[in-house]
Amino acid sequence: MKKITMVLFMTLVGYTGFSQRVADEVLKMNSKIEDLTQNSITGIIVVKEGNVVKGISPETKTEIWSFDADKTVGSVTALETLSKVDTDNLFASKRILNPIEGTPYIEALVNYKTVLINSDDGKVVYNSANYKYTVFNSQFLYKDNEYLVKGVEDGKVIASLIDLNNGAVKWKTVQGEAKSMFSSMFTFKANQSNEAEVSNNTIYSLYYGKLSAIDRTNGKLKWVGDIEYTKVFPTQNNKNLVVINSKGLLSAKQYLNVLDAETGKSIWEDAIKTKYIVYLEDWGTKLLVAHNSGFNFYNLKDGSKVWKKDARGDGLKKVIPIDGDYLYVAENEMMLIDKDGQKKWKSFIEISDNKEDAINCLEKVDDKVLYLTATYGNMVDYKSGKKLWRGNLKFNENRPLLNVFDEEKNQFLVYNDEKLFKFDTKVTDKPDAFAKVNVKKEKELNSIELFSWGVALSGPTEVMGVSKEGKVLYQRIYTQPGDGGRAWGSALATAGSIGLGVASAANAIVGSEWTMTTIDPATGKESTSVIKARSESQLRKSANQAVASAALADVSKRFGQRYQAMKQNRDYSYIFAKDEATSKKVLVKVKKEDGTELDKIIFENMRPIYEINQATQSIYYIYENELRIFNKKV
Repeated sequence: MKKITMVLFMTLVGYTGFSQRVADEVLKMNSKIEDLTQNSITGIIVVKEGNVVKGISPETKTEIWSFDADKTVGSVTALETLSKVDTDNLFASKRILNPIEGTPYIEALVNYKTVLINSDDGKVVYNSANYKYTVFNSQFLYKDNEYLVKGVEDGKVIASLIDLNNGAVKWKTVQGEAKSMFSSMFTFKANQSNEAEVSNNTIYSLYYGKLSAIDRTNGKLKWVGDIEYTKVFPTQNNKNLVVINSKGLLSAKQYLNVLDAETGKSIWEDAIKTKYIVYLEDWGTKLLVAHNSGFNFYNLKDGSKVWKKDARGDGLKKVIPIDGDYLYVAENEMMLIDKDGQKKWKSFIEISDNKEDAINCLEKVDDKVLYLTATYGNMVDYKSGKKLWRGNLKFNENRPLLNVFDEEKNQFLVYNDEKLFKFDTKVTDKPDAFAKVNVKKEKELNSIELFSWGVALSGPTEVMGVSKEGKVLYQRIYTQPGDGGRAWGSALATAGSIGLGVASAANAIVGSEWTMTTIDPATGKESTSVIKARSESQLRKSANQAVASAALADVSKRFGQRYQAMKQNRDYSYIFAKDEATSKKVLVKVKKEDGTELDKIIFENMRPIYEINQATQSIYYIYENELRIFNKKV
């Protein structure tokens, strides 16, 4: 009897301690805290409360700098008060504090001004209040520590370059006539292509689709294009620009053309007209362009085709360069061609019955190609193009399809419809499920992570560990607080692996790989000087090499603003839940390695704003005028 009493007592104490844990430290402000963030370079926690912006040391948990926004930035003007509704609409989806990755800077919207703060010392290195224009778009230029802003001044669209080393304005250039305030805000908010492209000494800037070439050294306007574009890519020869445009807001067609970088005039007589662009490669003297109805190499000078025939591809979805060849999917069929556009397989490989199926994974492993669509999975011999298995493995397209690669075993582990499969290159027929599990909220699963013992499956309210032998090692199930919680979770139903960083449905969104890939014409190798969309193998490799200190994958950043409470990385899930014993709102930290609840802290609002210090695992949480700090529980 005593033994039983002791066990119950220990369990109760442990549970109560978790559910009732209060903050280790509380920093009280003079007014309600509006936002907080952490800069990954300096580690400084930055908060805005009322008119004050503060920097807090993650080591001492004390304020190390602060400034009064009214005095340092400038108070809200009467004009800004009158335009408050429009301004709120413009910045509705933006946080007040936004760290600029890879820099010590925090971009902030303070008193309707755009400011750039050095989080190390709290110095405001840029303040739009010092200028007459209203900022609608800003961009950090990493190479020379410069800040490019666009805005409207006296009815004109301007671009200005700020030297952050000394705060000096290098130049300000008028790009053209501005439209109405509302139209300006709508355009800048909706058109993400307003981010400028920089090539050598030229900045190519878009506004209302109008492309301007600005000398980066002195701000001289070289030319303004006659046609509206939606995307621009400088070529590696620095002499040309690849441009894409759509004629009309609701146009179902896209046009790709090449311009002379010095004049802005087209050097191709005819543009490529298509429904959408899928993939681009720059080879110096030629371009590989893959689009809805096929792909081919085009001579950069005149746009003439290099291959005699286009690679067939009505409904082209995806192109992957592999060892000098090109593996591509057109509608529901797959083909491999060589660098000369010749087929390497005798016939197309049907990978699905449904031409609209999303492609979850298309990957070469050894001498095999794995494909996973929303409905089917199989492996194909890379050389012969023959399917490895006699029949496709059928998936439930209405359930999440998640996969992760086990490099040690050289196999994929695939989850769908409460079953786990092993895709091994040595298996001669489609595999049976090695595990069958009971997931309570399966449609909400969004992550699969690999461990030495098996995989962890997780979603906004559930974490489960399954061994490689198919045994469920642990399962944690939670309930979100309030009626809105379930709706937030439902928004994640189509999510793919967070390890891969790709949603199941993402590959169905054609035209998403518009970033130019540059190829060294002498060696055929990809250039690292130009940012490009990562390949499936790169994504997979980075996922498997992730460590505990890796940046948190905030699901809300990938799936909109509807769900802001859950965060997770490879090792931990932070789940916003209702404590069953007390009915209080809590944030539960679950270790994916073994399912252990490491922490459970009280959150008192339905849409909590918090940050997690990646180095110390401390949690910084805003409630009213308090910054509550929860140190790592040991």
